Amino acid sequence: MKSIFFQTSNEAINYTRSNEGKGFILFSNIDLIAELSKEISSNVVLCSTAGEYSIKGYKNGVISGFEYNLSDAETVEILYPPIKSITNLKSSYNKVKNNENAFGLLLCDGLTGMEETIITTLHFMDDKFKIIGGSAGDNLKFKETLIYIGPKRVHSVIVFFNLKSRIHMVKENIYVPTGIRLLVTESDAISRTVKSFNRNPASSEYARALNIKESDLSNYFMNNPLGKLYKDEIFIASPMKVNADKSITFYCQLMPNTFVEVLKPIDPIEQVNSTLRSIPFKPSFLLAINCILRSLKFQQENLWNDIDKKILTYCPNTTGFISYGEQFYKAHANQTMVILAVQ
Repeated sequence: MKSIFFQTSNEAINYTRSNEGKGFILFSNIDLIAELSKEISSNVVLCSTAGEYSIKGYKNGVISGFEYNLSDAETVEILYPPIKSITNLKSSYNKVKNNENAFGLLLCDGLTGMEETIITTLHFMDDKFKIIGGSAGDNLKFKETLIYIGPKRVHSVIVFFNLKSRIHMVKENIYVPTGIRLLVTESDAISRTVKSFNRNPASSEYARALNIKESDLSNYFMNNPLGKLYKDEIFIASPMKVNADKSITFYCQLMPNTFVEVLKPIDPIEQVNSTLRSIPFKPSFLLAINCILRSLKFQQENLWNDIDKKILTYCPNTTGFISYGEQFYKAHANQTMVILAVQ
């Protein structure tokens, strides 16, 4: 697998056309993805972003991605609703399920809030089967995101890779529990809205837990998101907005009668060092997907250059994108980096 990087759509179109025996996954902004979709073939998958990651580190407005041997992968369109795709999903999964070095790259529409529904549709897969991915973005316009298989626009897509090389997946949080827990006492999972914590209005109780004014709560969302406990791991749930009725809408589902942890940030540079050290081999290729809220934090705190140095020194053959949410095995999270390493 080889990271690729282009400044213009023409460069990407010419390169993919001259390498018809390869498959390509390309990430870029809405405008460039729309341009590319008019000229590319079925061996190319396109996904819009909120920023790109490449051999040159974090960028915005370029085309990043990777190439692979077509024989190593099979692409499956995920329809809306996703249950319509289950026959094709099962067929492709059955071809790779016995390979411990197989994985699924799951790219979801970033605005319809269907990530959990898509993951639920994959109930037939072994829980240990590796799924990694991100939700398409549109640079904070929140109007539409784009995913294409060749010239065909699709809702979502999964690419099943059947590799011989050893692979490893890792999820990185730059937040840890404060020791404060909230009980979700009323929520609407479909709209991803929490109405109450600890039987009190959601925004009132969240602000009380942080010991801040309720009117200031949204200013603390980036540094104090909530964490869902799942199989002894923390999956971050990022708040989107406080509503007029004091409910809070999140970027992922929070279920009633579950506890969530109030989180606080740690040093991102130390954490990325720890994350890279945890990979059990020296990789030849990395795919890194970062949440838009992590990216915004890194931009505000001037951290991207330092993060880039750590990752690209470790593995120069790196690619990825900035997403509206991350998929890791059978869970959807926010404010996270997920990495696929290939030996």
